[in-house]
Amino acid sequence: MLAGLGALSALAVVERQGEALRARFTARRDIAAEVTRFRESAPALASTDALLKDRRALTMVLEAFQLESEIDKRAILRRVLTEDPSEQGSLVNRLADPRWKQLAEAMGAGRNGGPPLANAQVLDRIVEGALTNRFEKEMGEANPGMREALYFRRMAGRVGSVSQLMADRALAEVARGALGLPRQYGLLSFEQQRDLLTRRVDLQQFQDPKAIARLAQRYLAQLEPAESTSPTAALFGRGDANAIATLATRRLSLRV
Repeated sequence: MLAGLGALSALAVVERQGEALRARFTARRDIAAEVTRFRESAPALASTDALLKDRRALTMVLEAFQLESEIDKRAILRRVLTEDPSEQGSLVNRLADPRWKQLAEAMGAGRNGGPPLANAQVLDRIVEGALTNRFEKEMGEANPGMREALYFRRMAGRVGSVSQLMADRALAEVARGALGLPRQYGLLSFEQQRDLLTRRVDLQQFQDPKAIARLAQRYLAQLEPAESTSPTAALFGRGDANAIATLATRRLSLRV
């Protein structure tokens, strides 16, 4: 979808025609058939164990929270789906990624041994989340970076701290790109990364949809081929030690 436009141009199209593009994607025969199957079969799953054995249903549940790549981690999934997330000792409260807790909170019906997907509102939420994830993924397959940019536009407004930003790898990667930080940034320790972002990131911008959109555009722009004479390109071209040293001294900002 929108292949060949380039990520920045594709993002501009989505900004103008996003609802129509999403409707066309949702109406596609294969997508509609998968949703129909899920809506018909999922409420009949009698327990969390039954859900874990139904790979197609479980895939859609995990897609709703961008966790589909974790589908084979059955021991973790069983604990996430059966433990009470309000209990301090539950696994989700020891996992940095907030999506696990969102999954646990949404799937509360299964914790008491009942059908985990019998609630119509839960079913609707999962279908909506899974379709959004699939749409963004398809956009990213046509234009590298688009999935992350669209995800950032949708989720950045929920970020209230640098720790929350860092816990979500997709959000953190878009922020890194928008800042113009080189990939050597990842060689810094967690504490150094956190301190650097704390100094550079203005979280108030994450409450401004227009600022979020511009940050997503910056992220996509830095994926485009850059002139070797640009400051950012020069920073990428240096050795790891010089790049990390530059991070400690160069003033970078998320301000737009």
